[in-house]
Amino acid sequence: MHSLLDRPRLSRLARGRGPRILLLSAAAGAGKSVLIQQMAQDAGGRVCTSLHPQQADLEGGFLFWDLPRKARTLRLSDALIESADRIVIACRPQQKVTGLARARLHGGCLVLSAEDLSFHQNDLAALPPDVAKAAIETYAGWPVFLRLAACDEDSEESLVDYCREALFDHLTPGDMAALSLWLKAPDQSVPAAGAALLPPRLLAEPGRYPLLVEALRRASSESLATYVSPAALKDIASTLEQSGQVLAAMNLLLDHGLEGQAAAILERADGRDLIYRSSVAEFQDTIVRFSHEMVAENETILFAICRALMKQGELHRVRHLLSKHLGLDYLDPMKVLVKGSRFSFAARTFRLNLMISQDLTPSDAMFERLAEFMADYPPGEHGKWASYYNALLEFEIRRRNFREAEAAAARALIYLKKMGGQPLLEFFIHLHQSVLRLMGGDALLARKAAEDARARLEQVPHPAAAEFRMLRLAEACLDYEAGRHRPLLEFVQTEFEDFAAAEIWPSLMQFALHYASQALIDHFPMGVRPGFLDGLWIHLSDGLQFHAMMEIRTAIAYQNAGRWREAAAALSAIRMPLGKHWIESAVDDLSRLNRRDEIAYVMAWLREAVHFWSPRPYLARQLEALMANPKVTHRERVALAIWLSYASHQRRETVLARSHLLSALESANRLGCHGVLSEERMFLSPLLENKLLRGFVEKSVSVRRSLSIFSSSLNSPHARALKGGLSQREAQMLQLAAAGLSNKQIAATLHICEVTVKYHLGNLYRKLGCRRRSEALNAATALGWIS
Repeated sequence: MHSLLDRPRLSRLARGRGPRILLLSAAAGAGKSVLIQQMAQDAGGRVCTSLHPQQADLEGGFLFWDLPRKARTLRLSDALIESADRIVIACRPQQKVTGLARARLHGGCLVLSAEDLSFHQNDLAALPPDVAKAAIETYAGWPVFLRLAACDEDSEESLVDYCREALFDHLTPGDMAALSLWLKAPDQSVPAAGAALLPPRLLAEPGRYPLLVEALRRASSESLATYVSPAALKDIASTLEQSGQVLAAMNLLLDHGLEGQAAAILERADGRDLIYRSSVAEFQDTIVRFSHEMVAENETILFAICRALMKQGELHRVRHLLSKHLGLDYLDPMKVLVKGSRFSFAARTFRLNLMISQDLTPSDAMFERLAEFMADYPPGEHGKWASYYNALLEFEIRRRNFREAEAAAARALIYLKKMGGQPLLEFFIHLHQSVLRLMGGDALLARKAAEDARARLEQVPHPAAAEFRMLRLAEACLDYEAGRHRPLLEFVQTEFEDFAAAEIWPSLMQFALHYASQALIDHFPMGVRPGFLDGLWIHLSDGLQFHAMMEIRTAIAYQNAGRWREAAAALSAIRMPLGKHWIESAVDDLSRLNRRDEIAYVMAWLREAVHFWSPRPYLARQLEALMANPKVTHRERVALAIWLSYASHQRRETVLARSHLLSALESANRLGCHGVLSEERMFLSPLLENKLLRGFVEKSVSVRRSLSIFSSSLNSPHARALKGGLSQREAQMLQLAAAGLSNKQIAATLHICEVTVKYHLGNLYRKLGCRRRSEALNAATALGWIS
């Protein structure tokens, strides 16, 4: 076809030898009308532009017919076809001429397409070089734009007007919407409407013609704005929905008061989970536009709004909204999930998800109800099955059934893959696995899960700032386990507040609370309660069960700072079925504990008993009973082994002490969870100071690696201050002063009088060789005692 690109030769095609029928088939702007006029002049004829050519339109056996722009399907009469020697027709791709079948079969037909009619460089040899260059490189060789290439005045506005009035005049609202979407993202496949309308070179390489693409964008936007009838708006919304622009389709309909149609789109898009396939902010902005009346009568909208509120951490508002529209009995999961419940399947499914956010730990009876509910799940609904197993994953983590949790995660991933893949939901499953394994103490497997989580999250097409923040926390915790504390400390100082203010599933919050508070305990032991934990309360709904865990972490912070009296007071104030007296006398019962908070609570009290070496002779049996508990994690077992070693050392039972110590260090190295060694330094450091114990355990290569990581973790600012000659109290004063607290605030924090604060600060200044607070802080910063 390249031989046809010479314009004079194209105009002579009508008179030369060749097929009997010549079709110039291209969109508006391809120069069909100009070319057919040239052909008619060369043949000594004229061009017919009527709907129905007559015998009088034949001249010298030639029929030149330029189809009217608005015509769609036209027919040539048999008599006229028989009389003509050569027929030349100029038409658009969407136009159809019937009656030519026999003539095309016998006489042949040559079709000149848009590519044939586009300008090539040799077509423009007679023009000034700059005009020829603009016609090819700016306007994609489309003939109608030749005049714009020669004159830049108002070229952009003229281009937009032409595209809107000539190119797009016959498109349906749906076709116009499809073309508009492609112009916004021209790296996607070209819609059929665009393929028939636009210059071929533009379609092949849209990035080469930015001026043309921008003009087409403007023209398409202006054309879409003219559609106001409900039928046209529904057509546009349908196209947006089919292209995956569900929120845009809903917003268009809501803009024009078509709430019912917008709700129907939300239902088809599985609206409750649409938030996982969209930008959270855009989803929230769209879903809140529905009226109260529509929310009251449409469960899909109700649950979508609740999902948006849960993303903001507004669990109290969610409960209020659900009880208002579904009744107070909806707040009781046993009444909702029971077989034969009055609630819809969607309502029962959402109640299962709400249980996750409420931090409910299902009882055995509730698990039976869940099994009955599961029986109603349709076999082919892979999304619902994935959601179900995701809920089981969270519940099994709370019940400390770690194998069952891993199995639920694997099942959820299988169903997500059967759906064709859902990157964001797969990310959450992998992040769950990372959290599960880290809290269990297996940092090596947790790292693999975190890598999988990052791979899935990077595939998510919309912004996912909150999810990337969750991932950064998990990765910082993995660094902490490897002896690199700085990333976790920086996360706590710069990102934890935003993290805690968003929707967080409870097992992640427990995980975050543990690691974040530990990082601060390592570096700023006296700043945990007044700074971090106190500030965290404002983000936690009264329906979440983190209060006990926060107080337990407070007590541990006090223990690590040597404030055992305050630690005991904090533990005594926690409402627990178990009390200190029960723990002091329990042995075999400790092996049967199964609740998350109860195990943490018991371990905090036993930690105190180990430190003070209580006279009760069965303390070792208590620790061993807890180690035998199947609900205790590998991480907790490492801590218990360290305590057993410490207790044996206190009893001067060297063989037992070194056996337990070796077991703890080898387990930490095998699992990659070195963070627990740093957390238990108050017990581990005295053991390692014993030359006999250290010499014994250092014979193991794996233990030497663990000890190397442990030694580096001791180099915190607080530890450096103690090594530099400060007392524990002076180091506490320094950290609080560095946090900006006044003498009065320091006194209130430490529960001492202000005179005592001044006394300790005076000693601190003297040791640093300073006279003022600002000088002391500068000197301490230079020494690395504060960061």
